[in-house]
Amino acid sequence: MATVNLHAPADRTDLPLVLLPPFPLDSRVWGDVSGLLGGDVITVDAPGFGGQTDSDPSLDSYARAVLAALDARDVHRFVVAGNSVGGYVAITLADLAPDRVAGLGLVGTKAGPGPDESAGRLAMAAAADAGTPVAELLAPMVAKLVSPTSRATVPGLGDRVDAWAAEASAEGVAWLQRAMADRPDRLHVLERTGVPATIVYGLEDPLSSPEIQQEMAGALGVEAIGVTGSGHLVPLENPGAVADALRATWDAA
Repeated sequence: MATVNLHAPADRTDLPLVLLPPFPLDSRVWGDVSGLLGGDVITVDAPGFGGQTDSDPSLDSYARAVLAALDARDVHRFVVAGNSVGGYVAITLADLAPDRVAGLGLVGTKAGPGPDESAGRLAMAAAADAGTPVAELLAPMVAKLVSPTSRATVPGLGDRVDAWAAEASAEGVAWLQRAMADRPDRLHVLERTGVPATIVYGLEDPLSSPEIQQEMAGALGVEAIGVTGSGHLVPLENPGAVADALRATWDAA
């Protein structure tokens, strides 16, 4: 079974906020948002990025690893938010364990499948397995994660993301790419969720579109929040906007 690493404060509440990171980064992405929120915020390192991988590279396996780690901490109900693949897993959790998810935050992510992405993801996984340097594999994608505006206006942000991505393991890259390549359409999960929710996305995100965000917002019955000057990594590019949106959802749960 795959495993994840959890980072949690000493103080516990009955309803923590669980934050899931984007590919190819780890829980550090959520550091600024977590600091602004305070309280019982649990950040997660994905399988292969601190946690352990297994022979089942799938979003379901990742989600079950999160549930098992929360079980070990006696956490039953929680609010969950994710950026990019973290959002895919957040939706998967709402699908697999709807009785446990009390609120949902989707940040720079999608609910639908990515058939046009699958071949590229599987090719990257195979190249990682074959020993191609991870930094070389990830460089073209990482260049798209942070908006030009953020790279120009947030000191050191681009360098920080580049350095974190370079620390990714080949095993983690291969496992998560295969998990994402096979993701199903879960828009119907949003339609039936019925919990407080928020959608936040960067208006300069080349990996998604406002139309996709509006489709998810319609399924959830909420207004999508577009963040000016931000790209795919909104929690790093504009942590204040993300913290405000998640706080409102957490408070309403």
